[in-house]
Amino acid sequence: MLQRPSALVAIVLTALVVAALLVPFVGGSYAIKFTTRVLVLAIFVISLDFLIGITGLVSFGHAMFFGLGAYSLYFISPQAEAANALVAFPAAILGAGVAAAIIGAFCVLTRGFYFIMVTLAFGQMLFSLFYTSRIAGGSDGAYINVKPEVALFGVTILDFDRRTAFYYFCLAALVLVYLGALALARTPFGRVLQAIRRNEQRVGALGVNTYTHKLLSFVLAGAIAGFAGVLFATIDGYVTPDLFGWRQSGVAIMMVVLGGVGTLFGPILGALLYSAIEEVLKTGSWVGPIANHWSLGLGLILIAAVLAWPRGVAGLFETHAPPAPPGRDQPSGDLQAERPQRGKALAVEGLTRAFGGLVAVNDVSLKLAPNLVHGVIGPNGAGKTTFINVLTGALKPTAGRIRLDDEDISGRTPYAIARCGLGRSYQRTNIFLPFTVRENCLIAAHARHPSPFRLRAGKFAREEEREIVHALAATGLSARADARASHLSHGEQRQLEIAMLLASGARLLILDEPLGGMGAEETGRVTALLRALSVNHTVVLIEHDMDAIFAAADTLTVLVEGKLLAHGKPEDIRRDPAVREAYLGRWGQEIVR
Repeated sequence: MLQRPSALVAIVLTALVVAALLVPFVGGSYAIKFTTRVLVLAIFVISLDFLIGITGLVSFGHAMFFGLGAYSLYFISPQAEAANALVAFPAAILGAGVAAAIIGAFCVLTRGFYFIMVTLAFGQMLFSLFYTSRIAGGSDGAYINVKPEVALFGVTILDFDRRTAFYYFCLAALVLVYLGALALARTPFGRVLQAIRRNEQRVGALGVNTYTHKLLSFVLAGAIAGFAGVLFATIDGYVTPDLFGWRQSGVAIMMVVLGGVGTLFGPILGALLYSAIEEVLKTGSWVGPIANHWSLGLGLILIAAVLAWPRGVAGLFETHAPPAPPGRDQPSGDLQAERPQRGKALAVEGLTRAFGGLVAVNDVSLKLAPNLVHGVIGPNGAGKTTFINVLTGALKPTAGRIRLDDEDISGRTPYAIARCGLGRSYQRTNIFLPFTVRENCLIAAHARHPSPFRLRAGKFAREEEREIVHALAATGLSARADARASHLSHGEQRQLEIAMLLASGARLLILDEPLGGMGAEETGRVTALLRALSVNHTVVLIEHDMDAIFAAADTLTVLVEGKLLAHGKPEDIRRDPAVREAYLGRWGQEIVR
């Protein structure tokens, strides 16, 4: 999870700011103009890094908002006088943000490669619109006759026709954008975005509507890009359809990758380094005939840089904290709770899930009482995992009803079901591996109040901290709170997944093979934990370890070929001849006898 910059990074960034402050004193007009471009491009690529590195959305059409911001200045500016930047700049930000909300509403419905293609398509559509039509001069572009100014009550405070004044304005804007993006990434909203980048499925299963979070991130990134665009148009007083093109987006992505994805300060370094290399290679007096093929040289240098610094320039400033010392607490279950709480009751009626002609879950009706451990067993291919996926919203039922207490949750989305108090684990451990144990539980605790507009811990901070402490103590992970999740043993990762469910506030826990791959000691520890959890939760356990599930469960449900074969107490299920036949076959039953 994104932390505050290290002391070394802070020193480097401070040195760059000091150097930038001195540019107008030691350099001429060319140096001021070049550095102004770098500052504006840095703002642009910070917005893209917020989208790529924080949220995990790789956009090849991000330049469309950059272009919209630039063109907004042209449309707002009068022919023969300066536009007021106090009107023009907010208008550019608002226009780009509104466009991002409309376009993002469609783009965010897609993922991965498809998201890349959809954003590229939107960007090229806008490029084509401004290039082929006569809007703002068409392919020739258009000039802004008088650069904007900052005026208040008719008094000009800053005249951007003066390069030095505009230069310092852009420097201040970059510092504020960087600090604002860094602060935003460290809010509950920003932490959830970082979790979405790492494991969107897990975030949704905890109760977060990932679509709204990604859309808001897309809008914010688009609005910042629009701000960068209006500043860029002010530099030369000229706009061109190329600002919308895929090349502009591609260059921004290269700057982000060169600087370091997901660091926010890295793209600043990337913009500076990329612009400096490009300028050097274009200068014939410095590189001779290479200037005629500068793009080839630039490409070779970028390839070498990416191979040498796979984490970008920012990776050179990384400091690796030593691994947290191994430690282990004894799981306390829910015994530390002030008073027992009621778990959720679950009832299904005629539940069916078909995949074409294959019926994976066939007319299952079942009632599971609260505050008990309910085991679900069956041979491989019995439909157990499909049954869980239907209960938790990962699959919609073909027929039947699902009730959690008195609430019908049939066909709801996973995040909506999770908000009703149902939490699940997966066959494969599903956590945020790059985050610490505590950060994993913090993301789960944020899911209790999952608004995308939550920018402060606020009144929920104490509640979340209390739940995190309890979840770690209950699962025996308090001593490992600062360890990275990827450094935990398999058994500890399984315990962490349960801790996340506890921190999220779930009252019914559906655990899919939590004992898989564990040794005898870990199995015994987790089995005792499951029994203790039933004091305050209803636990539904799917497991192939027969000894463990018979020891842990209060009731057992047997599924065979998607149908409910038997339901009752473990001792009754153990003696049931139909269950024995399902597992051993008739010949196997004769051997047992």
